[in-house]
Amino acid sequence: MLGPLFRTRRDDGDRNYIALLSLKLLLLAFFIMLNAISSYEEEKARAVLESVNNTFRGDASHMERYASFDQALDNLDDKADLVTEIERLFETTIPAVEREQGSTQNFLRLKLPVDAMFLGDEVELASGRELLLKRLAQSLQKLDAEGSYYEFEFLYGTTARNTDTQVVSFDLILKRLEVTANEVLTAGIPKERLAVGLQPNRAGSVFVVIRIYDQVPPNITFSSYREER
Repeated sequence: MLGPLFRTRRDDGDRNYIALLSLKLLLLAFFIMLNAISSYEEEKARAVLESVNNTFRGDASHMERYASFDQALDNLDDKADLVTEIERLFETTIPAVEREQGSTQNFLRLKLPVDAMFLGDEVELASGRELLLKRLAQSLQKLDAEGSYYEFEFLYGTTARNTDTQVVSFDLILKRLEVTANEVLTAGIPKERLAVGLQPNRAGSVFVVIRIYDQVPPNITFSSYREER
C-alpha cells in the first residue's frame, strides 16, 4: 500500500509534467503566430542598404538588381502531386530507391544504388534506365507549363581513400557521368538546367537531385558582379 507521502510526490510530478508541456505548447503557438503575421517590407530593406552604403562608403545599390525579396526556391509541399509522381516513377522502376531531404526540405533528393543504374563494370546505363530518364523529363516539363523553373543534378558517390584502385574507379565514374549527361539531354532536359558531379564519402550510391523554383534564379557571375560595380 502506498503511503500518503509517496502519493503526494507522484501527483506533484504529474502536475509538473503537465505544466512543462503546457509551457512548450504556448511557446510553439507564440512562434507560429509570429511567423504568420510577419511580413517583409521592401522600403525598410532599401533604407538599410542606403544606411550601409553611407556608413561604410560602399556601393550597395548595385545589389538591388539581384535582390529578390520573394522566396525563389519553392517548397515541395506545394508540388505534392509532382513529387509523388516522380517518387512513384522511381519506385516502380527501382524498388531500392530512398528519398532524402535537406535540412530546409526545399529540394527533392533520391538515393539509388549504383547497381540499379549501371551493371557491373559497364559504362552504359542498365536496361530500361533511358526510359526512366525520359519519363522523368516529361514530368519535369509540366513545371514549364506552370511557369516554374527546375534544375536537375546527378551525383555519383565516391570514396575518400586515395589508392591506385581509386584512379581506375574515377575513370569509370567519369565515363558513366558522361553517358548519363548525354542521356538526360536526349531525354529533353535543357543543358543549362543539368549538372553532374561527385558526392564524396557516399560510395556505392548515386543521387538524383531536383530543385524547383518559382522563377528563373539570377545568374550571378564574377564578370556580371564587376560590371555592376
